Amino acid sequence: MNKYLKRFLPVLITLALAWFLFQRGIRWNNLRSVLVQARWGWMMLALAWEAAAYGAVTWLNEILLQRYGFKVSYGKQFMVQLVMAFIEVALPSASISGLVLRARLLKPHGVSLDVATATTLAESVLITTSVLLFALPVTGVAIMNGMTGFDGFNRLFLFFMGSTIFIGITIWQWKFTPFVNFRAQILQWAGRFWNHHIQPRWPLHLGDWPASRVFERILYLWAETLASVRARPYAILLSLLARSGFEALCLMMCFYALGQSLPIITLLFLYALTIAINTLGGVPSGIGLAEVSLSALYAQFGIATEMAVAIALVYRLTGYWFPRMVGGLAWVWLERADPRQHISENV
Repeated sequence: MNKYLKRFLPVLITLALAWFLFQRGIRWNNLRSVLVQARWGWMMLALAWEAAAYGAVTWLNEILLQRYGFKVSYGKQFMVQLVMAFIEVALPSASISGLVLRARLLKPHGVSLDVATATTLAESVLITTSVLLFALPVTGVAIMNGMTGFDGFNRLFLFFMGSTIFIGITIWQWKFTPFVNFRAQILQWAGRFWNHHIQPRWPLHLGDWPASRVFERILYLWAETLASVRARPYAILLSLLARSGFEALCLMMCFYALGQSLPIITLLFLYALTIAINTLGGVPSGIGLAEVSLSALYAQFGIATEMAVAIALVYRLTGYWFPRMVGGLAWVWLERADPRQHISENV
């Protein structure tokens, strides 16, 4: 049941959003003329800013690896980031494959699987945290400026604010005795659930991973993530700010390419929502979901439906699909450059 739900739910959502766009009276001839009249120079700048965003993530990984004493060339790490992005699309049901591939590509430089795992987890946690910390204040400023006139975004802002307060209270009460006892009970319940329901379901892969070992591994990786942040906090913060800024500029160039000039706070607000939607649309079950969702989002800001669809297509091409196509080529190049690694056998 879950398998069919994961396959068909994105399709149903895509069809519902497409129906919403059709209700707004999209004209395909107008869409074609909009794309023909696009200013491709701005699109080239969008690609350049997206490449800079990948460069910022590469710098972040370089910082994380330096803590363990490893030095990998910047160009090699840049290509590894593109390859991992490609793997996320090519094998959306096997996210671990990207980690395995990263470990294999960095193995010639002496990087162990543990270090590759720790740095990948640290990267994911830091990027996710930076996205949330960026989206919350931008959403708040947008709502205070009266930019959003419908209740959906107000509820979204309240959700973010409530989540922030909850996290703050959790951190504040973390070492208090009642909360320690509560956490212990939660961990005991989670451990029993893992041992009785999760581990027996996949004995081949999880037979050697009881709950105690899983929790120990999670705590180790979390401690490594915190240690990495403490080692070079300002450099990590700068790399995260650069990534968010470059991706926002990529989206801005896509609007400019189609003749749309919006206030900077509106563009930042759209970016905050776009980065959430941009995680959708994985191949094969959710293909088109992100494109249609972004079109429906942009159409809510007074942009003509044809223009909204064109902007969504241009952004997804420059900010999502093109880097992943380049990642596929980089994968082939790296495999041929060092065929002894047998990358494809480990993914």
